[in-house]
Amino acid sequence: MKKSIISSIIKTIAISSSIYGMIKSYAGPMTFTYFTILSNIFISIILILFLIKDIHFIVTKKEWNYGNGFFITKFIATISITLTFFVFLTILAPTLEGGILYAYQMNDYGSFCVHFITPILAIIDFLFFDSEYQSKNSHVLYSVIPPLAYVLFIVVASSLGLRWGTMSAPYNFLNYQAETGWFGWNLSLMGWETLGIGVFYMIVILLIVFLILGRAFLWLRNRIN
Repeated sequence: MKKSIISSIIKTIAISSSIYGMIKSYAGPMTFTYFTILSNIFISIILILFLIKDIHFIVTKKEWNYGNGFFITKFIATISITLTFFVFLTILAPTLEGGILYAYQMNDYGSFCVHFITPILAIIDFLFFDSEYQSKNSHVLYSVIPPLAYVLFIVVASSLGLRWGTMSAPYNFLNYQAETGWFGWNLSLMGWETLGIGVFYMIVILLIVFLILGRAFLWLRNRIN
């Protein structure tokens, strides 16, 4: 019971933080082309479903197991929001003209909510709660689905003429029409519109990072539970 109550509190704060951040970040339909917003919507829906399960147990004292497919979906959602946390912290925020602190203060700290608070709470929730679900080493392969699906979406959308200011992608590390393109390399060009690294290399690096993160998450969860 105590575990379910703590889990419910964590989920509620994470969902509220995500909703607040998304509202503050909304700037028209193009907002929904950003991975930050898409991953926050994804994790919020999953957390709401698992919050309902927690509340059901608190009220009825009966377990309500969704099935392992829902747990795998939760794993994918957690990896998605971790990508949002990791990429913003290490790539996007440092390249903003205002610096890291400004990056998190944007939109009345809505940026801090969607890029930090919600991801951290979602990770904690995944690692410490819902122990009745089984995780296998093979599940790590699902961790590459969100980034690959998003890259495909961006390439298709930009090919159809969609633009994010002067860029062919919402983020500098995916801006394949920058001078470095897919396979170029010139770190002197690093800035808001490009990291000076070809998009292909960044995708490979991120996929490797998230396979490692996914494996670490599953290992930690199994050890904790």
